[in-house]
Amino acid sequence: MIAERKIAFDNISRVLAITRYDIEQHQLVNDQSLNIHGENWFRDIFNFVYEKNFFINANLETKTGNSSAIDLIDKENKLAYQITTTRSKEKVDESFKKLTKTTYKKYTLKIFFLLEKSKFQKPTKQYFKDTYGINIEEHLFDYTDLLKDIEALETTKLIELNQKLFLKTSEKYTDNIVLNLIFKHLLKEKITVVVDYTDDDFGTVDTNSKLSINKINEKISAKIKESLDYRVVLDNFYNEDNLITDLKAHIIDDIYKNILLDKLKLKVSDKELIDRKTSELQDMATLHKIDFNKLINQLHKEIENSIEIDDWNSMGIAWIIIAYFFELCDVGVDETC
Repeated sequence: MIAERKIAFDNISRVLAITRYDIEQHQLVNDQSLNIHGENWFRDIFNFVYEKNFFINANLETKTGNSSAIDLIDKENKLAYQITTTRSKEKVDESFKKLTKTTYKKYTLKIFFLLEKSKFQKPTKQYFKDTYGINIEEHLFDYTDLLKDIEALETTKLIELNQKLFLKTSEKYTDNIVLNLIFKHLLKEKITVVVDYTDDDFGTVDTNSKLSINKINEKISAKIKESLDYRVVLDNFYNEDNLITDLKAHIIDDIYKNILLDKLKLKVSDKELIDRKTSELQDMATLHKIDFNKLINQLHKEIENSIEIDDWNSMGIAWIIIAYFFELCDVGVDETC
């Protein structure tokens, strides 16, 4: 039963995390369809997890079909929920103001963020305390809060939740789709670096030889070898809106380059590092006997921090990215590259 519980919880956690990225990408093209779907989906989740709260879609009770301050209500416990992706003070303030003009004005308003909840500074917190007499943090929730409540469920109930509301959703998120969403998330706010990649060799190199040349330890070697199974998947993204090219610009010529610079500054003068390409910095790292295990470990940490979600253990996204660029000799050196 413990194993079944873990499988169920891991799937729920994974789906909630992936859904965030899916909604994020839909928003970038002004597609609100997942937001609308999310209201009813989370209504069903809330109903199941919290039991006593019987949420219905408040939009169905208005003449216009759109209650501006409320998405879900619980008449029994006098709770009103708004489900949103907008994190600004103005949006939250507007929600409280509009609630006072509805038939639910005496209800407690909670705001559930589909992406990430607002983290207000002290002056903003004081504003809500002075204006509404509330601790605003007690009214703001996101998937991390929901996940804690799900984790606290009794085992049979948690497994049932997964079967009823998450298994079907998880089936649509194939490895290809997950990788695509994560890559786009990583690149969402990054400016593409203009780099000439025409000399890149995207063919196969002798990975074992390269691991040996770079003196990669067994633990990292195993991670890289396992992750190379996704090579074909990543290659399929190569012509999709320059996705892999942009990813390389971010991972290699942004994150990895800065890691190399930080390590090399301990070995050489700043003057020697000016205007160096990432490939040149790699060669310098080899010359000065910098440990590539430490470089790769740091790169892995930085990529995971960029992803900002801890629910990818089953796929090891950061290792997939590292393995891909390791085989292409963008990470690590090899005389065959």
